[in-house]
Amino acid sequence: MGQCPSAPRYHHHRHPPRNPPPPSPPPADHAPPQPLPTPDDDAPAAEDHTADLPDDLLAVVFGLLGSADRKRCSLVCRRWLSVDAASRLRLALDARAPLHAALPGILARFPAVSKLALKCDRRAESVADPTLALLADRLGPALRRLKLRSIRLVTDDGVAALAAAATNLRKLSVGSCTFGAKGIEAVLRSCLHLEELSIKRLRGLAQSEPVAVSSLCLHSLCLKELYNGQCFSSLITNSPNLKTLKIIRCSGDWDPVLQDLPQDAMLAELHLEKLQVSDRGVSALSGLEVLYLAKAPEVTDVGLGKLATRSPRLRKLHVDGWKANRIGDRGLAAVAQKCAALQELVLIGVNLTSASLELIAANCPALERLALCGSDTFGDAEISCVATKCAALRKLCIKACPVSDAGMDKLAQGCPRLVKVKVKKCQGVTPECAERLRASRNGALAVNVDTPGGAGELQDARSVDESGVLENAGSDTLPDDLDDRIGGPDLSCGSSGRPSGWKARMGAFMSRSLSVSMFRRRPRGIFLLHSFKMSPYWDGN
Repeated sequence: MGQCPSAPRYHHHRHPPRNPPPPSPPPADHAPPQPLPTPDDDAPAAEDHTADLPDDLLAVVFGLLGSADRKRCSLVCRRWLSVDAASRLRLALDARAPLHAALPGILARFPAVSKLALKCDRRAESVADPTLALLADRLGPALRRLKLRSIRLVTDDGVAALAAAATNLRKLSVGSCTFGAKGIEAVLRSCLHLEELSIKRLRGLAQSEPVAVSSLCLHSLCLKELYNGQCFSSLITNSPNLKTLKIIRCSGDWDPVLQDLPQDAMLAELHLEKLQVSDRGVSALSGLEVLYLAKAPEVTDVGLGKLATRSPRLRKLHVDGWKANRIGDRGLAAVAQKCAALQELVLIGVNLTSASLELIAANCPALERLALCGSDTFGDAEISCVATKCAALRKLCIKACPVSDAGMDKLAQGCPRLVKVKVKKCQGVTPECAERLRASRNGALAVNVDTPGGAGELQDARSVDESGVLENAGSDTLPDDLDDRIGGPDLSCGSSGRPSGWKARMGAFMSRSLSVSMFRRRPRGIFLLHSFKMSPYWDGN
């Protein structure tokens, strides 16, 4: 009563709603929007700058791109798709069981494939012999390189069928498969042009008979983590053109295999790591140019000295003594006296002194790269010997050795051709010493010294890694995985267990790339993230 029946009531609102303001009048010079152009309109088409480029030249350009960029280019137009399909030579496929049904279409799109990699997850079911038979039918003699990883359902018969068709195969890499030596023997019998063979973790060798076949064209052989790897001994000793041999973490006694190598063998590069091998096997080697000897505690100064006598052309020597103290000044003195062409010397866990260093400096004038890791006897006197005697030295790496600033300062006046110095985990060397060394060469000397307990500087690509190997020693280009090495396990850690360098990089990353506006408090003690924004300029570095 007393109210107009048409008046609204507001029982559920705190304030009555307000009418929206009327729209403002458009300006006098306001023009109506123009309609969007339609496909029928005569609009100039975008110019194709590759229209006059021949398909062969466009294929060369595609060959210079990475895999991801090449995939994107194939989606630009039909012509690029066709050129990419006709010129793609390398293909890597997920070799799980469903691949068999899709493989005909894949091979029909890429008819020029000559390098194929099949890799399956260890927990999944892999392809089997019918898939290899399909590859043999579609690729056949066009296949040049083949890589098989974790293909556990493939048998010796499947490998033999593929090898019979791929007669022009040049390179074969096998890892974590279950077939045996018969499959490898079938490859060697059918693929007479095979040049490189890599066998890693082949599970079917336990009961395999020795491979009684050799290869005339085989240049490189790698055996890694094999049980009964001696079944390939005939292949090693009877392949006349074998130049590179790598035997890594294979069980059994390998002295008889090394002793059976012919005296006129062309073997120039040998890698022996974590093997049962002694002075008897090493002293029988001759004519080597590159030797990697890692974690073979039964090899002593005697065996290394006899090898040096029989290998005067030795250029690279890597020795990981494994702190066994079986190789020292005596063996290195024999190397210095017999191997005048030595260019690279890497010693890990080897205790040498100035006595052998002086002989190396005097008799090896071509020594350019020297790396020492974990040597308890390499101190200031030894680094002074290097500075005064090694005139041709260009790169020096020292890790976990008892050197100090007093010895490192000697490098300022010595080694006139020195361009890179790296010191890691040497408590007596300070960053001030690094600054003095840089200043002594007017910035022409790259010096990398990590600070004990700190993050250290960016690791140089051509340096000693965790195993002590001089990385990328013969190249002036940076490795592709340099970014992955930054923040590796060799960086020092703080109390939380994370590397200090990681903390520094994450601090800078958080300050410039991320912004969290606020946390909004909700009833009952619940916190919700209000907003989380990623900077559009963040590139992942």
